[in-house]
Amino acid sequence: MKFKMTIMAAAIAFSGTALANQNESYIDQEGINNNTSVTQLTQGAGNNVSDVTQTGAYNDATVLQQGWQGYNESAIDQEGVGNHANALQHGTKNSASLAQSGAYNSSESQQYGSRNALQVDQEGVKNNATSYQNGWRNFAEVNQSGSFNDSDVVQWEDKNFAMVNQEGTKLSSDITQSGDYNYADVDQSGSFNDSSIDQDGTLNKAMVRQSGLKNDSDIEQNGKYNTATVEQSSFNNDAVITQNGRYNTSDVMQSGFNDVAYSSQTGLGHDSSISQSALPGFFGGLASLASNSATHVQMGVNNSAVTTQVGGGNTAYVHQN
Repeated sequence: MKFKMTIMAAAIAFSGTALANQNESYIDQEGINNNTSVTQLTQGAGNNVSDVTQTGAYNDATVLQQGWQGYNESAIDQEGVGNHANALQHGTKNSASLAQSGAYNSSESQQYGSRNALQVDQEGVKNNATSYQNGWRNFAEVNQSGSFNDSDVVQWEDKNFAMVNQEGTKLSSDITQSGDYNYADVDQSGSFNDSSIDQDGTLNKAMVRQSGLKNDSDIEQNGKYNTATVEQSSFNNDAVITQNGRYNTSDVMQSGFNDVAYSSQTGLGHDSSISQSALPGFFGGLASLASNSATHVQMGVNNSAVTTQVGGGNTAYVHQN
């Protein structure tokens, strides 16, 4: 999900009743053709603080802070060439820290509500981080190093937590959380790995660990107290976990080649575990290039399924109701 409302459009929409009260702006630029725009609009307490530091050439930073209570804090630090950062804060006591070094990195952040916190750290070339927080006490941290990596974090409502670490090339992470106390943690290395997490409810937890090349993970959770974990390494593995209900647990571990795992849970208290790996040695690896496939479908209450596949060309299907 992408939010395309511009900083300037929001400022124009809000400017009709704006009063400036004890806001602070600090700008430090060194280099050539760096650009910074800071707009601070308040109806009440004010006391917004913006700090922008730019070193290098053709870096661009835009800050908009607004709201009745104020006390928002924004810090942007850019070093290099052609980096771009936008920070929008509408509410009270939100904090955003955006740090970029390298070339042509981009960070777009929007915070609505109260006491939301965001930290973005990018190092490399053409990394992109987009974040949207709307609610109370949501937290997001994004760390990117390498090139052409992409992270998108969207959090609605209260006290959700999102953590993204990317180190490599062409890595992609998409996290969407709606509800309260949801937790998402993504750690990616290698190249062309893709992770998607969508959580709606309360106290759901999703963790993804990816290394290697062209692995794909897709987690969707609806309900309460669901837990999903995906660990992928090696090459071209695909994992899908879908959970609807409460207290469901699903784990997928893939370390082979071209393997496919699908886990679907509907109901209460299910436990699913799928493990897929290659045979050892050179010839074992060649024999394991054929895809393993494992499917678990669980409905009802308190079902448990465990599937372990080693090698290639194996197929498993489990249906429990």
